Amino acid sequence: MATYKREKSTSTRGHYVTNADLLAAIKEDKEKGKLSPKLAKMLHMIAERYSYSSSFGGYSFREDMVSFAVVNLCANWYKFDPEKSDNPFAFYTTAVYRSFLQYLADEKKQRDIRDTLLVDQGANPSFSFQERSKAAGSASDETAFRSSSEE
Repeated sequence: MATYKREKSTSTRGHYVTNADLLAAIKEDKEKGKLSPKLAKMLHMIAERYSYSSSFGGYSFREDMVSFAVVNLCANWYKFDPEKSDNPFAFYTTAVYRSFLQYLADEKKQRDIRDTLLVDQGANPSFSFQERSKAAGSASDETAFRSSSEE
């Protein structure tokens, strides 16, 4: 039984951004020294579509993450060097990924500040904050988690 290798498709149907289009837009905008609306739209599409991946799709602040990533991409679009690589899609997707991680880290800091203030006021913080505090073994915080009915 002979096995046949399927021919690689050259169709770009269904692709929202292609490397060829993205690379051409980058070269054109680098010559002008200015980010065009066309390239900005491509960068936004990359961030928007990546936000639906399983790693980030479930967050209630997904749109805020996309906005944060787009601002970051628009501020740093010129850092891609077409002389070194011909794959701008991978470059910008990695930048979007790192922007999302940075946004999540900032969100966690804000949540921890809120939870610390809640503990200081005698209220119960979020479940994840309580679990991290218990895992760290801080007995002083455990007493603050008791509700007013237990006291």
